[in-house]
Amino acid sequence: MPLADSSLHQPPARRGGLSLVAVALIAAALSVLSLVYFYRQGATNWYGDGVAHVNIARKVVDHPDDSLWQRYIQIGSPWLPLQTALMLPLVRDDTLWRTGLAGSIVSMVSFVIAALALYLNARRLYSREAERLRSALPALSVACFVLNPSALYMQSTPMSEMVFMAALACSVWVFHRWAENQTTRKLAMAALAMSVATLSRYEAWAVAATAILLVPLVSRGGFTSRLRAALTFAPLALIGPVYWLWHNWAIYGNAIEFLTGTYSARGVSQGESSLGWSKIFSGNAAADLLLMLGAVSVCAGPVLLMLAVAGSVRVIASRRSLIVIAPALLLCVPFVFHVLSLYRGEIQLFPLSAFGLLNVRYGLLHLLPIALFAPGVVLLAGRVGRTIAVVGFCLLLTGQYAYLLSEGASQLAIYQEAYRNGVNSQPARERARFAELLAGDPPRPTILMHTGALGPLVARGGWRFADTIHEGTMRWHRLGNGIPADVETVIIQAGDPLDRLIKERPELARDLATDFRESLAMGRIKLFRRLTQ
Repeated sequence: MPLADSSLHQPPARRGGLSLVAVALIAAALSVLSLVYFYRQGATNWYGDGVAHVNIARKVVDHPDDSLWQRYIQIGSPWLPLQTALMLPLVRDDTLWRTGLAGSIVSMVSFVIAALALYLNARRLYSREAERLRSALPALSVACFVLNPSALYMQSTPMSEMVFMAALACSVWVFHRWAENQTTRKLAMAALAMSVATLSRYEAWAVAATAILLVPLVSRGGFTSRLRAALTFAPLALIGPVYWLWHNWAIYGNAIEFLTGTYSARGVSQGESSLGWSKIFSGNAAADLLLMLGAVSVCAGPVLLMLAVAGSVRVIASRRSLIVIAPALLLCVPFVFHVLSLYRGEIQLFPLSAFGLLNVRYGLLHLLPIALFAPGVVLLAGRVGRTIAVVGFCLLLTGQYAYLLSEGASQLAIYQEAYRNGVNSQPARERARFAELLAGDPPRPTILMHTGALGPLVARGGWRFADTIHEGTMRWHRLGNGIPADVETVIIQAGDPLDRLIKERPELARDLATDFRESLAMGRIKLFRRLTQ
C-alpha cells in the first residue's frame, strides 16, 4: 500500500522525462514556425530596443580597439548584460547580426527553456492533486504559455523579455526544489540561479530581494538554522546586482548610472517631451494598477487573466504550507514592481491601441504567473466535474487566443507596438530610407557618427562598427582637436550628441565646414563626405 501511495505523488522518472521531451519538442516546433512566419513578413527586427541589443553585442566583437576593456565597456549601462553575453557567439556572423536573427535565436532558445521550467514549476505546484490532474494541469500551464500569440511573436525578436522569463522561471524552479528538500547545496544553487536572473532584467532584482526575505520564513528549524540559510542565500543571490553596480561605477564613476543616467529609463522619460503626458499617472496608484492590468490583458487576454486570479485564490487557499506556495508567488513579484515603477514615474506605459501603444510588451512578462495559476481554476469544480472543467478550460483558452488573433497576427498589440514605433514613425521612416540610399552607395570609412539613434544605419547600410568612430571608442572622446584626418564620412542627426558636440566645439565645426560637403540628406539626417584634394 505505501508503494501505491508513493507512485501517486511521485510520477515515474520515465514518464516525467517523456513529458519534458514532449514539452521541449512542442515549444521548439511552435518557436520555429513562428519565426518563419514573422521573418517572412520582415517583422522580427522592428523593435528599436531589439536592434540596439544586437548592435551592442556586435560592438563588443566588432570594435576598432584591440583592448579587451574597450570591448567590454560596449555593454554600456541601461541594459543588463545576460542577453548580450548570450548573443556574442552569434553576432560574429554578418547575416545573423544585420537581420537581428542572432537575438531571435537567443529568444527562441529562451522560449523553450521557459516552457520547460514552467512545466516543472506547475508539476510541483499541482503535485498533490489526483493523478489525472497532476498530468493535466501542468500541461494546461504550458499550453497557456506556448500558444500565446504575443509570446510567439516576442520570441521571434531580439528583445530581452524571453531571456528574462526563462531565467526567472528557472530560478523559481530551483528555489522550489530547495524549499522542498532543504540542503545547503540546493540553497546555494537557488541563490546562484537567482543571481543569473538578476542579470537579465531589473524586475528580477525585486524577485531576488523578495526571495531573500522568504528564505528564513520558508526554512525549517530554529532561529539559528534560519539565520544560517539567509546568510548563505543572500550573498550569492546578490552577486549579480553587486557586479552591475561595480560595472557602472568602473565605467561611469556612478554605481547607479543605470538608474539615473542619460540613457536610463528615468533619463529617457525626462529627456523626451513627448512623454510628458505620463506624469498624470505618476503617484496615482489606482490608475497605475489599471494601466498594468490593461497591458497584461492586451498580451494574455482578459479571460485568461480572470481565470488566473480565480485559480490563484483557489490554489493559495488549498496550499496551507508556505513551502509549497511561496516559490510560485515569486513569479508575481514583477507585477508589483511594475505598478510601483509606474507610480514612481520610472517607466511609462500605455496599452490602448486606438490612442497609442507604449511599452505594452511589459504586460507579457506576467504571462508566467498567469499560465501557472490559471489552470488552478479547475480545482473549483467538484471531483466529479473536474474532467468537464478541464475541457471547459481548454475551450476558454482556445477562444481567448482565437479572439486575440481574430484580426490577424499583425493586429496584435505587441506587434503593432513594434510596427508603429519601429517602422511607421517618422524617425524610423527617415532611417529606413536613408539606409536604403546608403546600401546603394556605401559611405567611405572611417565614419564619424553617434550610434545611439543612428545605430540601425550601420547594419542596414552595409558597413561595420569597426569602420566607425562612435561614442564607445576612445577616439570619440578625443575629438576636441578637430575631425581626425582619416575620417571620410560624417553622419549627423539634428540634435544628436555629435550634432551638439560640433556646435559646441569650434574646431569640429571648422573642419566640417572646410573639409566636407553635404552629399545626402533625409529629414533630420545628413551625410557629409570629405572633399577630395
